[in-house]
Amino acid sequence: METGKYEHLFKPLKIAERPGQEQAFKNTGNADVNRWLNGRDHLEGLELNFSWGFYTGLGDWHPGMDPHVHPYPECLVFVGLDPHKPEYLGAKIQYCLGKELEIHTFDKPSVVIAPGGFFHCPSVTLDVTSPIGYSFFIISLGADPTTRWLGDGITEEQIQRMQGAATAGGLKPPMNSSFGKKKVHIFEETVTHGNVNARFIKPLKPNTMAARELTAEEKAQYGEMAQGGRKPGPGMTENAVWMFGKDLEGMDVNFCWGIQTSPGLWLRGPGRGAHVHPVDEVLLFAGTDPSDIDCLGAEIQIDMGPEHERYIIDKPTAVVCPAGVAHNPIATRWVDKPFGFLLMSLGAKHETTYID
Repeated sequence: METGKYEHLFKPLKIAERPGQEQAFKNTGNADVNRWLNGRDHLEGLELNFSWGFYTGLGDWHPGMDPHVHPYPECLVFVGLDPHKPEYLGAKIQYCLGKELEIHTFDKPSVVIAPGGFFHCPSVTLDVTSPIGYSFFIISLGADPTTRWLGDGITEEQIQRMQGAATAGGLKPPMNSSFGKKKVHIFEETVTHGNVNARFIKPLKPNTMAARELTAEEKAQYGEMAQGGRKPGPGMTENAVWMFGKDLEGMDVNFCWGIQTSPGLWLRGPGRGAHVHPVDEVLLFAGTDPSDIDCLGAEIQIDMGPEHERYIIDKPTAVVCPAGVAHNPIATRWVDKPFGFLLMSLGAKHETTYID
């Protein structure tokens, strides 16, 4: 990657790796490997923490620890890894929601919405049908990952280990954990099977302007991105999904997810393509090879600032775009392996203003 004025906004996902340490909350159903970045340590203080990981195992992700709550809202997003089958997850997930301990299952790419203080989990992987597994990412609207665990199966040894999770290198624990005094027992006699909380699970279906002609309402939602003769370029996938606050139970976030397979400019149109947003945004470029989470398999160029200072990305990287900082255009220079792109914008709408 080239150096320059905006270099500090480029965050390789590998900075979240903690070599030599047991993966937090490791269990058979949890991630084979993941990277978890937060505003406190990695993202220039943004009120955001997010993860990216690969999953192939079966079982409860946090045995005995769930349900849990956070002081902030979050999206929990389950996606497949086949770029040509965007509605194929390759797994079956069981999820528990609300104080009703309501059990739901799904086997399609989906987002689970957890408002601040909302009971969620256990998350249990019931089946994996894809030979390479599936992926999961968190989008949480807090700079400092914080969880209150409410399950009745947590041992005193676990509590002591988690409370003392600060590392020998002086790093803060990856998760600030506290433990509820009133324990919640998850068992067949305590769970429910209704639809009180069904609205908190939303399917992910391709819906971006690259996939089809937008309605007038959708064009208004996309704003300047869909105006002035702008149209998708060859580098943009047709299989992306974009969810806004109105789709996410009113959360102050919108996100776009897709797997890219082709080189070329992502968006064509008049001018040079640099734009700004009134809210903070993070652009994540992630590999989709479960055997190597630190391989991107592509080379991407992105311009930053009104100067169009150009940067080259060739490893999984998060690009922090603070409110008002110009960025784009983006072009994929070459692709050896499909790679994922996740846009996380900290506003319910995606407001864009082009500056050139």
